Amino acid sequence: MKQLLLAASILGLLACSPQQEAQANANTTPESGASFNQSYLQQMGFTVESAQESSIPGVFEVITDQGLIYVADDGKKLIGGRIYDITGGEPVNLSENVIRKMRQDDIAAVADETITYKADNEKYVVTVFTDPTCGYCRQLHNNLESYLERGITIRYLAWPRSGLQGSAYQQLKTIWCSADQKAALDAAKNDKRLPAASCDDPIDEHFALGNKFGVRGTPSMILPSGEMIPGLVDARRLAAQLEQD
Repeated sequence: MKQLLLAASILGLLACSPQQEAQANANTTPESGASFNQSYLQQMGFTVESAQESSIPGVFEVITDQGLIYVADDGKKLIGGRIYDITGGEPVNLSENVIRKMRQDDIAAVADETITYKADNEKYVVTVFTDPTCGYCRQLHNNLESYLERGITIRYLAWPRSGLQGSAYQQLKTIWCSADQKAALDAAKNDKRLPAASCDDPIDEHFALGNKFGVRGTPSMILPSGEMIPGLVDARRLAAQLEQD
């Protein structure tokens, strides 16, 4: 039997001013109708996207701009950690299932913002957060044909490793604003000069989305199941994993 350590920490009971208590719209999320006081999360900097009751009575499962969290006691207590069902032979990470669904929904919402290299015999679509200055990202891109040959379409989203500044950030903005995005991405990953281009680009939004998903480096692959694989996985191993999924 595997030993499982479940860590859950209460981060604290937060005071709320009478003015905040009076905010009627702080109590109900529009998507689910779940009712709890959101003002405590809001003053911590969270934006609530959806919420519903979890499998634990009195605990809400909340999707925020910073990912999945749990709250209890009418939103007064924030719970850190993950929920597992331990009634079977092996523990089941219920939180991971929620996170995967979140990623699937969010990826679908930005599908038209990706730079896509489509496999002729497409079997799977894998979304990759990329940075043109990342060596492993370049290795993946230089071997792109090996993924396409196995029926794996690669869709790129931007995630500048140095944040919203520096050369990678500027390159990504230029790439996504280029008339030929693929040619610009190919050029950037081979240290070729990019022609000037500017537009209302989605780079900041892609970066925020990656942070929400838990991206900490590039490449980070999002599989059709919503599972995230940090780092480079070669085409053969990736195809094998996709077939198992």
